[in-house]
Amino acid sequence: MAEHHTLKEILDLSAGHFAKHGLSSPRLEAELLIGHTLGLERIQLYVQFDRPLEENELEQMRQFIRRRLQGEPLAYILGEKEFMSLPFYVDSRVLIPRPETEHLVEKALELFGDMEEVTLVDLGAGSGAIAVSLAYYLPQSRILALDINPESLELARKNALRNGVEDRIRFILGDLLDPIKDEEPVHGILSNPPYIPSGELAGLSPEVKAQPRLALDGGSDGLSYYCRIAKEAFPLLKGGGYLGLEVGSGQDDKVSRILWERGFKGVEIEKDYSGHKRCIWARKD
Repeated sequence: MAEHHTLKEILDLSAGHFAKHGLSSPRLEAELLIGHTLGLERIQLYVQFDRPLEENELEQMRQFIRRRLQGEPLAYILGEKEFMSLPFYVDSRVLIPRPETEHLVEKALELFGDMEEVTLVDLGAGSGAIAVSLAYYLPQSRILALDINPESLELARKNALRNGVEDRIRFILGDLLDPIKDEEPVHGILSNPPYIPSGELAGLSPEVKAQPRLALDGGSDGLSYYCRIAKEAFPLLKGGGYLGLEVGSGQDDKVSRILWERGFKGVEIEKDYSGHKRCIWARKD
């Protein structure tokens, strides 16, 4: 008779395997992958420790573990990622939403939360994490989600539908802000643009390199998109409107200078929970 391994045995073995290969959260990742295989929440794993696992379940887990150890991001394997306490589908078409980007959305909620009506732009929408979160937490808002990749916009639409805000988001295909240059000015523009210098891409971790290069490559100095966004955003903002940008490590001073030179005022740098200078907000008077 074939030996059946219990859920606890496989969880311990998987966590140990991940730890041996240097993953930063081996136990958590093992729990998430096994829970995903079995259709269980993490808490449910612990009340089914003695459950024997079938061979087909074990084989699926082995495949997931193999993919993870080869550098595929956990979120791609699971097919989803939480952002602003909301669920988002993710796959290799889009950048995986990161907790640091939540600071951009949280600041927008502060700036625009008391307005009766507000029109905002998510530039480089990707999975739609920013656009969907804004629409969800600002019910008085109208959101324009722009992206140059039609496959990204397809996934963003699915995420808007999943979170019940598809009726207040327009998904627009095109290069940066060009598709809306002739529309009415907006109250705010938010973007987490590509900001990694091209020469540094080869040295990134396999997990980061697995994500779309288009969403990572910020040109020779990492600032290419900031220059273009600052130029295109200024005429599209209403007086008193805001531009909010996520920036890479050490880029805050240079991006701030770009914004001042384009006529923006009140440039402010926001730190993330780790104390890193993460977001820059600038106002058009």
